[in-house]
Amino acid sequence: MLSIVQRADLEYSQPQHHQPSVLNKRLYFHAKGEDIPLFPEGVWQVTQGLVQLSANYEDGEQVLFGWAAPGAWFGTQGSDTLDYQAIALSPVYLRWLRLDEIEGSMQLSQLLLPELVKRMRQAELLLIINGRRHTVERLKGLLSLLRDEVGESLPNCQTRISYKFTHQQLASAIGTTRVTVSRMMAQFQAKGHMTLDKHRHLILDNNYFGEIGN
Repeated sequence: MLSIVQRADLEYSQPQHHQPSVLNKRLYFHAKGEDIPLFPEGVWQVTQGLVQLSANYEDGEQVLFGWAAPGAWFGTQGSDTLDYQAIALSPVYLRWLRLDEIEGSMQLSQLLLPELVKRMRQAELLLIINGRRHTVERLKGLLSLLRDEVGESLPNCQTRISYKFTHQQLASAIGTTRVTVSRMMAQFQAKGHMTLDKHRHLILDNNYFGEIGN
């Protein structure tokens, strides 16, 4: 049985030798909008919710590295010029895994390897998207990536993005302004390429939001 603990109860660096398996860990909860602490002793694995991964340069510029959905893992990375940041985009539950536990378990290493490859591919696609000249193509690419990462397939060749993103978050991801993103999103809706459900989740027309690499 997994128990849920709040942030005040966290003991990130302490091994839990009484647990029968490293996967049988307590779950840690973070509310939407909270910063998730990053420590060199281990990594987080997302069990529920969505986490945005980014970094801030010394001059204040922010760069987006992607998102960690359920099953994905993330942790700190050493850098003198980047301040890495993880933010809960929804209520999230996380499992804490120590590096020595990962290194000592072939099974655990094999479970985490596919997610590492996926994260690298996600970062590559973000570079492709942000390399596009026109802002509208960058936004289309970003929405296509979100569709593939956290989307829910619907009938009639549509996909619902299951998490809410603000226009400012989308703008920051593609290096433009919130006003520009709001204008383009309104155009997508006016042309029928995008709608909103009753919970204001985005529903995308897959015929318009095609493959990212194209």
